[in-house]
Amino acid sequence: MNSLSWLMTLLLHALYIRHHASAHRLTAAFSSLQSRHWTSRKSSSSSLYVNIAADVDDNNTSVHGDAATDHAREQLQKYFPFPLDSWQIAAGTSLLAEHNVIVCAPTGAGKTVVGEMALHIAMERNTRAIYTTPLKALSNQKFGEMRQIFGGDKVGLSTGDISIRRGADVTIMTTEVYRNMAWRAKTGQSNLANGIEQDDIQMDNSQLLESARMDEFADLSSNSIVVLDEFHYMGQKGRGSTWEESVIFTPQHTQIVGLSATLPNAHRLAAWMESVTGRKSVLVEAGGKRPVPLKYYFASKRDFSPLFRDVAAGPGADHGLLGLRGDGITKTPKKLKDMKVKGKITADDNNALPRGLELHPTLQSSLERRLASIDRRIQKIVERESYDDYGGSFISGREKRRMKDNMLKAELKKSVPSISTLIRRLQENDLLPAIFFIFSRKGCDNAAQVLCETLKSADEPKDKMPNINKKFRKGKKIGRGKGRARGRRTSNNNDWDLNEDELAMVQDVDGRNFRADLLDQLLSDDFDSSNTDRFKPTGVYDDSFLSDENIQYYADVGLLTFDEVKKVAFRVLKFNMENEEIEFSNDTVEQILCGIGSHHAGLLPAHKAFTETLYRLQLMKVVFATETLAAGINMPARTTIIASMAKRGDKGMELLETSNMLQMAGRAGRRGMDTQGACVVAATPFEGPEDAITILTNEIKPVVSQFTPSFALAVNLVERGSGKLDLARSMVQKSFAAWESRQREEEMESAMGVMDNQDNSSPEDQFLNVLQLALEKELIEARAGTSPTGTSKGKISKLAALVDILADGKKLKKVSKRHSGCAQMLELEQSTLKYLERELRERPDDIDLDLPVDMIDNEKSELLAEIKTQRQRVLKGEREVNDSMMSVIAKVAYNRMNAEDETAEALQNTLASVRESYNSEGSFILQEGGILEPGELNFYVKNCSKKNRAPLLALTTSAPSEDAEDENWSQTLAILNVLESYGCIVKATESESADSSTYYVSSGGTHVGGLGMDNSLWTLTALGGAFDVAYESAELDKFQDALSFLGIEDDSNDEDDEIEEDSDDFVNIPKPQRESEKLVKELCELSASEMAGYVSALVIDAPRNSDSAIASFQKLTYNQQRVVQGALLAMERLNEVQRKFSLDDSIGKSQLELNACDVVTRWAAGDSWSDVLLMSGAAPGDLVRTLSRCLDALKQLGNVPYIPARGFDGDGVTIRTEASGLHPRIRALCRDAAAEMDRYPVKDIMPFEEDTEEDTEEDTEDDSSEEAEEEKENSDDKEVA
Repeated sequence: MNSLSWLMTLLLHALYIRHHASAHRLTAAFSSLQSRHWTSRKSSSSSLYVNIAADVDDNNTSVHGDAATDHAREQLQKYFPFPLDSWQIAAGTSLLAEHNVIVCAPTGAGKTVVGEMALHIAMERNTRAIYTTPLKALSNQKFGEMRQIFGGDKVGLSTGDISIRRGADVTIMTTEVYRNMAWRAKTGQSNLANGIEQDDIQMDNSQLLESARMDEFADLSSNSIVVLDEFHYMGQKGRGSTWEESVIFTPQHTQIVGLSATLPNAHRLAAWMESVTGRKSVLVEAGGKRPVPLKYYFASKRDFSPLFRDVAAGPGADHGLLGLRGDGITKTPKKLKDMKVKGKITADDNNALPRGLELHPTLQSSLERRLASIDRRIQKIVERESYDDYGGSFISGREKRRMKDNMLKAELKKSVPSISTLIRRLQENDLLPAIFFIFSRKGCDNAAQVLCETLKSADEPKDKMPNINKKFRKGKKIGRGKGRARGRRTSNNNDWDLNEDELAMVQDVDGRNFRADLLDQLLSDDFDSSNTDRFKPTGVYDDSFLSDENIQYYADVGLLTFDEVKKVAFRVLKFNMENEEIEFSNDTVEQILCGIGSHHAGLLPAHKAFTETLYRLQLMKVVFATETLAAGINMPARTTIIASMAKRGDKGMELLETSNMLQMAGRAGRRGMDTQGACVVAATPFEGPEDAITILTNEIKPVVSQFTPSFALAVNLVERGSGKLDLARSMVQKSFAAWESRQREEEMESAMGVMDNQDNSSPEDQFLNVLQLALEKELIEARAGTSPTGTSKGKISKLAALVDILADGKKLKKVSKRHSGCAQMLELEQSTLKYLERELRERPDDIDLDLPVDMIDNEKSELLAEIKTQRQRVLKGEREVNDSMMSVIAKVAYNRMNAEDETAEALQNTLASVRESYNSEGSFILQEGGILEPGELNFYVKNCSKKNRAPLLALTTSAPSEDAEDENWSQTLAILNVLESYGCIVKATESESADSSTYYVSSGGTHVGGLGMDNSLWTLTALGGAFDVAYESAELDKFQDALSFLGIEDDSNDEDDEIEEDSDDFVNIPKPQRESEKLVKELCELSASEMAGYVSALVIDAPRNSDSAIASFQKLTYNQQRVVQGALLAMERLNEVQRKFSLDDSIGKSQLELNACDVVTRWAAGDSWSDVLLMSGAAPGDLVRTLSRCLDALKQLGNVPYIPARGFDGDGVTIRTEASGLHPRIRALCRDAAAEMDRYPVKDIMPFEEDTEEDTEEDTEDDSSEEAEEEKENSDDKEVA
């Protein structure tokens, strides 16, 4: 019996697998059909789409078939101690099939597992792999994790700060570093490209060795896989181009794995990637439930309640969005008839939320009580006011509304919960540890301080508080150190080994599972409670601080236990002893001992790393952080608190983007650590729970191409194309924007072809099909911000609803019936009004309708009152008709018919055709070319078929401008023209058109292509390595000559005039060359520290509230002032040439900001950290970022290819036609300055420091990767949360 039962179970299981495999194939086929037109057309993409629910049985098969899936499970499961999900297996199957893969999954779902799979596969093939991240801190963290998995000798690291084991089996790097490598992957960069003979180049052994290491590291031929983490950054302004260029320039033999958050146009990205790389690209989406479901709460001063009516609803929750946009369960698909919240949704709106996404009854009741209280207060005010002679109040309706708005704002301010209240609520609901997201550095610091003081004052009087200054800090006062100490750490513990135990899973007392993290072990193993005594310093601190009494005090008042406080105390003590110049302040120490931390860009990297380590080890319960913490840094949180729902943007304060809030919410409930995560949205003085629902249920914006050509890119394209521009053009045309533009043209042509072949459709259906196409096009334009009729969120939402209604036959019929009912009711009300007005006119005496009611007899006054009431009903009916969806569709259709595009003509033709058909039948006469009235449109809808209409265009396209392709190429040509004018590229063969000419790259051009600054040509020009050899800036000199003629002298040219008097030959040298040679001479006279200060002016943006340019200039040394004056002349010439060739200002931006010059100069001269910090007046983190960015630039400049000195110094006779590049003396000064600046804490000594090597060209990058993320935090610093 048992055997028979076992056989039956096995048979049923096999049938179940077969059934689900077939169902999945049908689903995939249907999804594929949905992405195309409902008629056959050519498709430029063959990318696959796999959408597998995360909670489906692991035996579910993918499009690759059962055998491939089983093979993938067998090959990959052995690397992971937990069972892989179906979508992870599907991604692994595609990787083994050598396809590109884009994985879209919510935060915490396990995207990194797919990245690890890719690395394992590459190592099995005996090839190398690269894993990229958007942030240096995240790269460092991934490096530690991958070392633990693959072994320390097989993993390398390359960021702008650190380079370890270049060319290892697995290399972790920032995306900018990989992009720069991909640029030069097929470029044999040579120092001899421009007529310099081999015998003229003399390099010592160290330079030759350096060049060899560079070539080896730049070689991607042995790299088979690259993982691009946080792939959704491709849509980020300022940085998105890096991800786009990484895809475009990745060698064809390399697989690309993109790990991304959920994106609405991910299938378009996969199709674009396939068209660019020529490799089949598969999209894998982790549908279904989130592995660790979320629960959403709303916190106010009085309430701590679930946000949604369905407590298990919300993005990433068990029930998802209850079917909204296909997300979540659809058991209760009831629609709201009228939401009584801000931005109410009417029954006509197709985007009406499911009932479960309404406000929770507790919050709804609270909102209603608040509004009722305000109404009563206003009524009392009205009753206290005197009345006019006609019985009306002196308070107008407008005044009442103003009073209500003011009272509502006051009530919202009162409802904001305090930090201590929130913490108490979190403790009561067992929701710690937690991360508070506050979009202000000052807000984070203030919140941490307030919470710490609140905790201390709540339990103990001040006289019982321990004296931190005496007992913890060895009797030393906190102050700035003196002298010129180098500021290096006193010790560095690296006594650790990898072993199998480090790969184990650990579990805490709450049952949460943790996977060991290498960085945590490196930074924290020394502090295990069992080994605490081993690290107690002897004779250098007051042991009374570590007494049980003091430890118990912080355990009583804070959020940690006695043992946890003791562990934290030893860590803080050891950190301060080893890092005296950057030791924690008294206030910070108390916060840490209470289990409270702060994390933002204004803090030192070492302090942020300390906070991250404590939090990961559960030795910190609350962290107040800015948005950058949500970028992927591994800090396990049970709860995230969104303390603000708005953020300052380009247009002032705006509600958060849905993607940003979901990324912050996704930090809660990390996989393998919690069974459920919580996201708490806190009330603010300006937003309430209805705004939280709006943000969480809005659509996520699609990725928009951010591709922007640059000087460095242009040079590398010329080199890769062997001097021809055809490769450059083809590469530029591979951008996502250009691809989208071509796709739109193809889709429009196909759709218009469908419109032309509607012989079997009725005239009404033909017109509605064209109308749907027109609305789809306008929706795409509105989403992309290119619609001439507006791009507001309200318009986009309404257009999306209209498109969906036109596509759904049943919905369209319902809208038609609703409009007909409203029109009939309006007609009835109008008839009644006419009847009453006729009755009034038939009375014997005339009545002035404008007279007060009490001046007319009772019978007539009753009739007048009835007429006035009826008029209100008519007005209401007119509003209902005009606001109906049918009227909106008619208005939009009329506007589209007046547009100047192909859809307008098609609309006009089909409308004329349907009108002609009815006129010929004699049904009614319609004037050709007349306005499309709602009633006419409604008539057509009644007579059309009920069938559904499939979308004609891909609605998730980012819709670039029509000229996106031509615009990018025209800007690339402008860049090439500027480079040619500055002698960085030189024509080898002349031709009528620039496209057919052949160029070679000069020494200066090689340097431009090797620098990672935004405008690398300006950087080289400011250092004397390039100048206007073609003299395209001659107009500038004419203007200056005109000023001289008018008696306005330019003192900067006095020295040149003296030289001209001494040498007749010098007069023949073009003025730009003379200025450049003079600048080079002055630069060579700088010291290394002065060079560092000057370079900072080229790469560091001006901070807020900075000194005036004159004040900053006066702080410079005499030599620096001379160089700056010469650089200003060079900047004027470059700007003139860029304007002449119509180069966009965003591409050709050149800067000379002097605010940080004096500070950088002093740091490079050897001043101590405390002195420089006091001198700068900046936050420690800001100062480190400033110095680090300057250090990165110096490293890049110091590592450009060596150019011999011969020919640099002007002889007063030779006219140069090419850019010579960076003078070797200036290059050496940059290297020396970098060596002086590269010390602690700017250079943060990591636990794996013993493996580091000297940075080379590919290791350095423009620090904008970190700068762009951290700069976001500055927008709200003036408004403390």
